[in-house]
Amino acid sequence: MDDKLPLSVLLLVRDEVADVEALLPTLAFARQVVVVWDPRGDRAARAAAERLGAQVIERMFDGFGPQRSAALAACREDWVLWLDADERLDATAVTSVRHAVTRGDGPTHFEFHRVTWFLGRRIRFSGWQGDHVVRLFRRLESSFDDALVHERVLVKGEGPVPVKGTIEHHSYREIQVCVDKMTRYAASGAAQAHRRGRRAGFLDVLVRPCLRFLRQYILQLGFLDGVHGLVLCGFASAQVFLKYAHLWRLGTKEVRR
Repeated sequence: MDDKLPLSVLLLVRDEVADVEALLPTLAFARQVVVVWDPRGDRAARAAAERLGAQVIERMFDGFGPQRSAALAACREDWVLWLDADERLDATAVTSVRHAVTRGDGPTHFEFHRVTWFLGRRIRFSGWQGDHVVRLFRRLESSFDDALVHERVLVKGEGPVPVKGTIEHHSYREIQVCVDKMTRYAASGAAQAHRRGRRAGFLDVLVRPCLRFLRQYILQLGFLDGVHGLVLCGFASAQVFLKYAHLWRLGTKEVRR
């Protein structure tokens, strides 16, 4: 008898071999795991996903929204759980998933509390407190937007309803990982803003990074996270600087044409 849940788990993967090997065995309660793999990444990540029973789709990455839409199109179960490779459900969250997808009629989407680790330390402030994310939803009621970064799932119907349990986000494990993510997100964020008609000037490049640092480090109590909070807020400020520098540069290229 199949005791698995009518649930598809949706994952995007590129180079996260160790994360794939750690995460997929914890998802044995789901009938389907869909992994969309970027062929510019580490082929060992794809091999690990296939070995552990996931359905792997090869697709060149062209933005988080389009990539997740492709993954959603491959899901076949009534419910979808969206996770990142470096995220884990705690035991209470797994129980909440079981209750949500077996309750029959009711809400179409649920949100989880998420806590994030930065360079090995759990961050309690720095703008990351109170992080709640919609990650469980009915497949036929859902779609993703086309955002290159900071994509959202759009769900019709009742919700989101908060559930018990936590998503543990073990991201930013090393400084180089922070640098790589910062540069990728800044470039993608600038491209997305440019596509929407936004432009940047001198004050954007000069002032916005400072405002971001002050907001996260002072107003959102980043100083209470110690040196980790200082470094995190510094990276956040640097990402804003790079984003608006990219956006300014895109605008100057238009003028020269």
